[in-house]
Amino acid sequence: MRFSRLFPTILSVVTLFATACGPTDRPEDAEVVLTDAMERSVSLRLPVGRVLSLAPNLTEIVYAVGGGGRLAASSQADSFPPEVSELSQFSTFPLDHERIVELNPGLLLATDEINSPTDADALAEVGIPTYFFSFADIASIPAAMRQTGELLGVDGEPAATAFEATVDSVRAATEGRPKPRTLLLIGDDVLYAFGRESFASEAVRAAGGDNLTDTFEGRRAVLSDEFVLEAEPEVIIVLRDEAAYTSEQLLEKHPTWDIVPAVRNGRVHGIHPDLLSRPGPRLTLGLAQLASLLHPDIAPNLAEAE
Repeated sequence: MRFSRLFPTILSVVTLFATACGPTDRPEDAEVVLTDAMERSVSLRLPVGRVLSLAPNLTEIVYAVGGGGRLAASSQADSFPPEVSELSQFSTFPLDHERIVELNPGLLLATDEINSPTDADALAEVGIPTYFFSFADIASIPAAMRQTGELLGVDGEPAATAFEATVDSVRAATEGRPKPRTLLLIGDDVLYAFGRESFASEAVRAAGGDNLTDTFEGRRAVLSDEFVLEAEPEVIIVLRDEAAYTSEQLLEKHPTWDIVPAVRNGRVHGIHPDLLSRPGPRLTLGLAQLASLLHPDIAPNLAEAE
């Protein structure tokens, strides 16, 4: 199976950002109590008319399911889709409570990775509920699309189904192939990486790689030069803005890595951080690009699809 077959599915996921979806069958203005990913009871009325996203991946999910018109504002961290630049602004770092109260959303969307339950409790006291999501694996992304659709009264199923179809296609394309020893780095200075229990590490495995940081429990890992030298990665992927990232750039920061197989063989590459560090709809693009770099014999580079 060649990755050229993935283009229609991948592009359909991106297209869904601009597609309005139909309402669900839930009665209008229904008051419910939901349990979020942090086991918190959240009382609110559905569907939610105005919402604020406290994390950029959740903003992308809102647009993907056709709910972009419900966003009351965008944060300084939001960068996609381009329409977010047309919204008024509020701060999430630090979280501007006064501005949130002024915007008067019916719900805040948050993640357990970057948002604080303390902030949520304070805002709940003034009648603004917060619903937390968690993204420990790839499957949690389409699940969040469906849940977001439920919260907003739109149909999240098309976006979720398209996302799952692309992931399945990538897995099928790399199944049974040799798995190169792969190191995925969040940056090239301090060696931050993803632990075994993270969606990004699962993405490496789904793309047909042997993820070297699976030896670290949890979602995060901090590596040393010694770890990399001993692990002998065959492919190194650095999350950087420039896709044309090279071995020479990496050696400027880590000169002892000249003996690492990935460096010797010119298999050091860059992928835009948002495509693999944000658990959102565009992870399918990052996943397909990653698979094409790990297995160049079966796929063209998909950078132009970004």
